[in-house]
Amino acid sequence: MVPKPKNDMEGRQRTDRITGTPLFVTQLIKLDDDGAEIIPVTTPGAPDVGQGAEVRPVNLVAIPWQQAQRSGVAFRADAIEHTPASAPTPKGSGS
Repeated sequence: MVPKPKNDMEGRQRTDRITGTPLFVTQLIKLDDDGAEIIPVTTPGAPDVGQGAEVRPVNLVAIPWQQAQRSGVAFRADAIEHTPASAPTPKGSGS
């Protein structure tokens, strides 16, 4: 998914408290043997990633939150990078 601005309740884009950099939310999909899960990750600045790209969040932190009767976990990362393509294993290099 394309990164979207992280807005407050009044529609203003939130910014990083230290640097003032605008915050963006990118929905990442975690795939494993049990299925898939969508994880929204907030980053300062818009990551340069496209839909379907294999990526890696840098310094990912899970932040538990609670508000009235609701609770959950928010995810924040310093950046989202492309995962380097894995090199194919040469045939015949066996053990």
